[in-house]
Amino acid sequence: MEEISINLRELLFDAIRSKNFPKVREIFDTYPNIDIADSVNEIDPNDIESIHYLVYIFKIIKPAFSSEFFSELDTEIQEKLITFLTNEQVGILVQESANDELADFLEEWPANVVAKVLQNTKPDQRKVINQLLGYKDDTAGAIMTTEYITLFEDTKVKDALNTIRQVGKNVETIYTLFVRNKKFDLIGVLDLDDLVFAQSDEILGNVCNTAFQSVDVNTDEEEVAQIFKRYDLNAIAVLNEDKKLTGIITIDDIVDVIEKENTEDIEAMGKVAPLKDSYMDTPIFKLAMKCLPWLLILMVLSIGSIALQNQFQFLIGTLTAVSVFLTTICDTGGNSGSQSSTLVIRGLATHDFELNAKGFFTVLWKELRVAGIVASIAAVFTFGFCMFLFAVHIVEIPDTFVNVNAHGENLTLIWLSLAGSVSITLFITIVVSKILGVCMPFLVSKMKLDPAVVAGPVITTIMDLVSLSMYFAILLSAFTMFGWTLN
Repeated sequence: MEEISINLRELLFDAIRSKNFPKVREIFDTYPNIDIADSVNEIDPNDIESIHYLVYIFKIIKPAFSSEFFSELDTEIQEKLITFLTNEQVGILVQESANDELADFLEEWPANVVAKVLQNTKPDQRKVINQLLGYKDDTAGAIMTTEYITLFEDTKVKDALNTIRQVGKNVETIYTLFVRNKKFDLIGVLDLDDLVFAQSDEILGNVCNTAFQSVDVNTDEEEVAQIFKRYDLNAIAVLNEDKKLTGIITIDDIVDVIEKENTEDIEAMGKVAPLKDSYMDTPIFKLAMKCLPWLLILMVLSIGSIALQNQFQFLIGTLTAVSVFLTTICDTGGNSGSQSSTLVIRGLATHDFELNAKGFFTVLWKELRVAGIVASIAAVFTFGFCMFLFAVHIVEIPDTFVNVNAHGENLTLIWLSLAGSVSITLFITIVVSKILGVCMPFLVSKMKLDPAVVAGPVITTIMDLVSLSMYFAILLSAFTMFGWTLN
């Protein structure tokens, strides 16, 4: 893929060097804009010669191609291009670009570049862009577009089709149309296929769908994505506080939202602060600082487990076989809790159950039954496996302990007690960890925080402390029951 990208860039730059402008146009007719943009995104933004080559592109190809190509370029290259393009070229580029994309670009660019863009933007478009920039991040208003087709309810079907032919190329989508009354209130939506198959003299008010979905400008983008999924939408209307149509969100906007949210969840589950840029574009020191805080927090939490093991060092020293099973017990607790929390987080994200008391107790009861089955099978298997390890002498009981406490004739009782302690601990650990895996996502979600932050390492660290406490408590009970000496 990288080799193809390099060859495409060389093909493009060779055509520009030789002033073979028909070849440049042919490249843009042949290859997708995103592939061409990816090929040139590898250049150094400070390579002025290469930037000049890119400037030529905006002189040669059609504005519709150049605006789409521009939108796929990296931010630093976009900034450089704006500084080298003439005011007239910037004006054409802005006019052909979608307002929501321009708003996103302006949030990233430095002040001098923003000033040049707004200076060459028509007043009506500048007003729309400024409006888009005023909405909160991660809301419907921030991701909506203002390029869409609205039609009046008394418009005939044949006239609506003519309108689409005239203006359809300049809007975000023609597959979902929005119908308003004379007061400019949104009264319905209309899919293109319904319009095509309707009678030509029928008015839109009679064929549009009046039971439509809409969102407020302040609706969270994740909630918008859920509405798209639930109702299988291509586009949705965005209304302002006065319930007037302000913009629309299309399915391609939602794909970007889903990708961003998935990335944030993956980073959160791995205990990495979200990256603003791509991994390759993020400096090494910044990457280190993204990872370090969570590692330090988890390290501090793990000190509790270390202190606990130190507190029971006398027990481990008396019967060294105790320490053999520590890793298994801790890992099982963390893994079991992470399994449950992952399922719960996914269920909350996909709205399989509601974030309320009913949803919580429904999930908790289900996971308790799952935990009972898993814990029982795991405990029985562990007991048998431990006995096998003792029998084949993979795990040895010290002779000194046997001579003092079993008088050399009751070794099997020691095996049974130790295997039983491990099995009981694992049973309790799995049940508790699954309860924790259910409770924490619900609790954190109620606190309006991302539930993904409780997954993986956090649950593992907490369960280490819990499982070790239970393990040592059960062992001490066994020692006391059989009168074994801890010296």
